[in-house]
Amino acid sequence: MQRTIKGTTTETGYTLQLDEGHFDWKLDEGLILNHGVPSVLLWANPSLLRMLQPLAEEIGVPLFRLMVAQCSSQGTDADYDAMINVLGETFEEGFRAWGRSVAAAGWGRFELHELDKEARRAVIVVQNPWELEMQRGSPTRWGCPFLQGKVIGIFSRALGANCWADEIASEPDAPKMRVQFTVYPSEKTIEAEVSRLRRESREEAKRKLAQKTQELRQSEARQRAILSSLSEVVFTLDDRAQFTSYHVPREQAAFHDAPEHMLGRHVREVMSEPIAELLLAAIAELGDDGAPRTVNYTREQGGEVRFFSTKLSILRDPISGGHGVTAIERDITDRMRAEQALTERLEVIQRQQDTIQAMSTPIIQVWDGVLALPLVGLIDSRRAAMITESLLDAIVNTQARIAILDMTGVDLVDTAIAEHFVRIVRAVQLLGAECVLSGMQPAVAQTLTMLDVGLGAMRTFGTMRSALMAVTRGKRRG
Repeated sequence: MQRTIKGTTTETGYTLQLDEGHFDWKLDEGLILNHGVPSVLLWANPSLLRMLQPLAEEIGVPLFRLMVAQCSSQGTDADYDAMINVLGETFEEGFRAWGRSVAAAGWGRFELHELDKEARRAVIVVQNPWELEMQRGSPTRWGCPFLQGKVIGIFSRALGANCWADEIASEPDAPKMRVQFTVYPSEKTIEAEVSRLRRESREEAKRKLAQKTQELRQSEARQRAILSSLSEVVFTLDDRAQFTSYHVPREQAAFHDAPEHMLGRHVREVMSEPIAELLLAAIAELGDDGAPRTVNYTREQGGEVRFFSTKLSILRDPISGGHGVTAIERDITDRMRAEQALTERLEVIQRQQDTIQAMSTPIIQVWDGVLALPLVGLIDSRRAAMITESLLDAIVNTQARIAILDMTGVDLVDTAIAEHFVRIVRAVQLLGAECVLSGMQPAVAQTLTMLDVGLGAMRTFGTMRSALMAVTRGKRRG
């Protein structure tokens, strides 16, 4: 095919004739004219794609296609008139010439594969259509609605009937892009399809809105039911420490103001100063690490004092991005009273244990420098340590030289008990005092002999009385 290329240079720019395409570059004015109409050169991808893709994703591909096709079809009357009056003697010649003209502008190469005016049918193929080239590699694709609108408008005039054009596009990753339009008579119009789709879109939006409203109402009802089942006070504050919600269970109403008195007011306005200061200090600390904070305080009503514990945590608004505070206040009076009663009980038990321990190790100063310690019952590690500690303290405090361990109340001795006796005796000896045994039962003496625990060097007496007489006699002689 013979190509026509003509170019001239003017004082302000360049003029170029490419087949039927006529372009003027007015460089001083920054303008490009295509057949006298201001035009612009843009990259199909990314420039045009980045402008159109967000709109297609926002309103949906079906409505986007129809709106683009509707806009592109609105100039086809002038296109058709140019085809039959200027560009060719027949419509076929004029259409092919028009195709070469827009091809020079980068629309793609138009081919008229079939035209049956009696059947009012046509097949048009566009090689390398700009819309498909623009969408190459894009995850969102919408085909060639601009070219479809042109084809529908032009061939509706050429065939003398309202027509529609079905579109078959090549695969998204095809090496060469192409699109085929099959034109046929139809009652369907772009305007009617746009109206239908908008109506369906509005109905779908209404349905989704009604569904979302119902879900919100159900969610709100569930939240109210959950709050009603709680025994805790739950409230929220905004970033200015003003109440935005306030739930009080019925059983705690006497110790709290009504919600309508709290909403929209600052913490300091509706709470006592000590409680307000505790809450505000805890809120100020929330931003440090995001961890919840807990404060405890009391309230008094009608002479009754009750204890409360409030846990505060950050509340973030997913819509506005702002933040506030969620607080859950629990009445811990019963727990505090139970803990107080338990503490008092434990103190009583501890005093009783101290008394029992003191009674279990009664150290008696029977003479100047002489102590007596009656042993009764089982001697375990804990009691042996206590006996040793008490006896050594008494020896130091009284400057005693002799300690009588009376074993009249000890009926059973094993290896562990015997070792405890040895440790007691050695500890006393390290302080320079003598340890004397009295009242040893025959079975105990036999067991100690069999165990061979090394108590043979100690003085022993049958009774406490004989031990006392012996040591006091020695003291009198001394």
